[in-house]
Amino acid sequence: MKKFLLVLLMVGLITCLLIGCNVTTPSEGEGEGEGEGEEEVARIVLVELFNTDGCASCAVVEPYLEEIAEDPEYNRDKLVFVEEAAWGTYSTPETVARNKWYFPSVSDQGTPNILINGLNKRYHGDAGVSKAILMSQIDTQSNLEAKIKISATRNTDATSTIISGTVTNISASDLSNLVVTLMTYKNRGQEGFKYSVTNIVTEDIGSLTSAGTYAFSFTVDEPYWV
Repeated sequence: MKKFLLVLLMVGLITCLLIGCNVTTPSEGEGEGEGEGEEEVARIVLVELFNTDGCASCAVVEPYLEEIAEDPEYNRDKLVFVEEAAWGTYSTPETVARNKWYFPSVSDQGTPNILINGLNKRYHGDAGVSKAILMSQIDTQSNLEAKIKISATRNTDATSTIISGTVTNISASDLSNLVVTLMTYKNRGQEGFKYSVTNIVTEDIGSLTSAGTYAFSFTVDEPYWV
């Protein structure tokens, strides 16, 4: 199944602002965040697992994350979980580059690396990691105030899919160094790769004043994610 994920990240990696959107894109022509009256904007938590095929420690922590992702209390209104191959089987230039972007030092690039809303919370290796600890950290991030709202629509033709929408600063302060990122992912039918990222596309936003809005558009061609 073809799936999309929209995330908004701070370039400086201080915080992840995956906020105020249903991150699985809507049906053809259907918009997110639409409706009458004011809506409550929820803070959605992005959990990234950088893994590799044959990694023993990855096999320890990955089931915890998959169980949480499949828990009805942690549905797509609260949590998005993706697996990014740092190298080797199923790695892509984009997932390799993202691993290095987070961790410029080679000593930090070993797997598994679990990131909860970017570098807000990181677990390197399997020591001290449990399902209960991960759930607690996800709850902590989910309870923080939302600063960004993302609305998006999807349109698909025979060769590509276009994801377009807006990013709105709903906080009282100006925000800077913003990047909106589109990820595609799929179930590869192998343990540790059920939510495996296949492509990553980014667009720089720069700064947004309070109540400011930025319009974005991504085109995903079929060969990148089939």
